[in-house]
Amino acid sequence: MEAYEAPHAEVTVLITDDRQMAQLNEQFRDVASTTDVLSFPAPAHVAGHLGDIAISYDVAALQARMRGVSTRDEIAMLAIHGGLHLLGYDDEQEADREDMIQRMNAIASQVGLPTDSDWRSGHYDA
Repeated sequence: MEAYEAPHAEVTVLITDDRQMAQLNEQFRDVASTTDVLSFPAPAHVAGHLGDIAISYDVAALQARMRGVSTRDEIAMLAIHGGLHLLGYDDEQEADREDMIQRMNAIASQVGLPTDSDWRSGHYDA
């Protein structure tokens, strides 16, 4: 967050299972399935809180196996991904996805995580 000059603020991270993640995805995105990570930016009037990140442990474990990394490392990458969403980065378009992957890998490299130039949500390809 410091590298992006984010305000000094808290981020809440929930690591949950597919059942609860599917409920969150349906409630907030109207998508009736699980996903790997969801980000919820805090309203502008809430001082000291940047937002919330929800991560599915089940999907993270699956993606970790697919990528050949530990579940812990995949959860860390998902937290980075969610944090970038909280800062306003998006990955809906391919060019934006590539930019986000580069940013994720730069952060991962700084904190000693394995990088992956083609990182993606493997859950959707499974």
